[in-house]
Amino acid sequence: MDLLKVLIADDEANIRNGLKCILNWEECGYKICGEASNGKDAVSQINDLRPDLVILDIKMPGLTGIEVMTEVNKYHETNNLEMPAFIILSGYSDFDYAQKSINKGARAYLLKPVDEDELQEKVIQIAKEIHEKRILNEVSKNAEVFEINDYLLKLFETGKITPPVKFVGNSFFTDYENSTYSCVLIDTELLDQLNLNDFLRSIDNYFSFFTRVILQKEKKIIVLLKATNEVAINNCIDRTSRLNKNKKTFICKSALYTGLNGLLSAYKEVEKLNSCLFYISDLNFISSENISNYQSSNLEDKKLSDFITDIVFCIETYNKNKLNQIVEEIKAFYCDLSRSESETKKMFISCMIELRNSLISKYPEREISNGTTFEVVPKILEAASYSEIISYIKSVFEELLENFNFNTTDSVIVKVIAYVKSNYTSDLKLETLGDLFNCNSAYLGKKFKKYTGTQFNTYLDNLRIEDAKEKLLNTDLKIYQISKLVGYSNTDYFFMKFKKCTGYTPKEYKKVIENEK
Repeated sequence: MDLLKVLIADDEANIRNGLKCILNWEECGYKICGEASNGKDAVSQINDLRPDLVILDIKMPGLTGIEVMTEVNKYHETNNLEMPAFIILSGYSDFDYAQKSINKGARAYLLKPVDEDELQEKVIQIAKEIHEKRILNEVSKNAEVFEINDYLLKLFETGKITPPVKFVGNSFFTDYENSTYSCVLIDTELLDQLNLNDFLRSIDNYFSFFTRVILQKEKKIIVLLKATNEVAINNCIDRTSRLNKNKKTFICKSALYTGLNGLLSAYKEVEKLNSCLFYISDLNFISSENISNYQSSNLEDKKLSDFITDIVFCIETYNKNKLNQIVEEIKAFYCDLSRSESETKKMFISCMIELRNSLISKYPEREISNGTTFEVVPKILEAASYSEIISYIKSVFEELLENFNFNTTDSVIVKVIAYVKSNYTSDLKLETLGDLFNCNSAYLGKKFKKYTGTQFNTYLDNLRIEDAKEKLLNTDLKIYQISKLVGYSNTDYFFMKFKKCTGYTPKEYKKVIENEK
């Protein structure tokens, strides 16, 4: 139990020194916090140091002991402070003085020279009474706090407003119909190295300027503020935000609302904002006002399959820059604050599984890792934030890119094939590809045939003719236009290649296919 503070006030130095030594104050439950030699100094020190007990001489210069008690009483009543206990000392027995001091609240009236045993008995008794009173006050206070917390939690859970008649004396509910309230929600799941008791003490300290109620609901702390100044609230939140060592956003703040309906609206607002914490990681706090820049980009025309195709191409061609660009597009595409965390995680899991299946389907001969690279389900489900998921999938893409192309005899051919598939409408030659991929064109031709089973020129013609067939059947383009679009500048040469591949001229092919339909 903490030691109580005692102040000694007497105009005689030898009496003050004697009182300091006459008892073992620590054993009696006290520590001496100050001393005064006159009445005015006594009033000043009592009001500043706020001792629990004052040993006070009845006759002092400036103010008498009775006057000191009167002044102290006024100050403490005005500032709603707990009065100290007084033991009055007097050099002579005077019933009138004793009566006046007792009327002012003195606990004892002792004659000088002070009897050590009598003084010790009195100060121990006073210490016991002070502690018992404080325990009772704390119990009463805790009981009211519990009831207020229970009332507010039921209000938020049910949405039913009942007048807080029982708590009208509590400052939080004073004039509640016209008071403005704000709600601050702190999600402790996003905090690193959290000692909850220390954290709560810090929160209570930071918001001490406000009339407030602090609730705990599961792993969330709800700070309800009776306030009118949003700037002051923001400043307190800024201090709170620095408690998180990982710098992630973990605080939501509502606007100001009036009355109990407004208090309920404030809570509902932060509950809704709390789901946005998954997506936002770089703000001191989030509010309805400051999240507009985090809404999903309009990429509705971009399909999931388009991302997969682009990622596979980057992996095949070892294109890191393009891959990073795609990651940023995915980040924007999936950042939808209206979508729940679980829905977003399911989408990412679906995306990663489809990527794996696409690679296996396209390259069945390649070993696509089933280990750490594709432990997607637990990794994504365990992610605490949107940015964690983005970082994770980026690492998977980069690992695939490196593993797919690193230290294999076929890595160059894989890149060449991917390049040819994307650029077959251009004027491609083995010599050009050899320069582009830093290898001898003759060697490249041999490796290409060994890997694909087809000569390079035949492979290129097949790609072009397949494209031409699709355009013949699905467009109204002229044959010479199709010839140029698929990579043949000479229409006669296109005719020859088309007939060699299909057995028909372009017109004959179109007619045969249409008749079959």
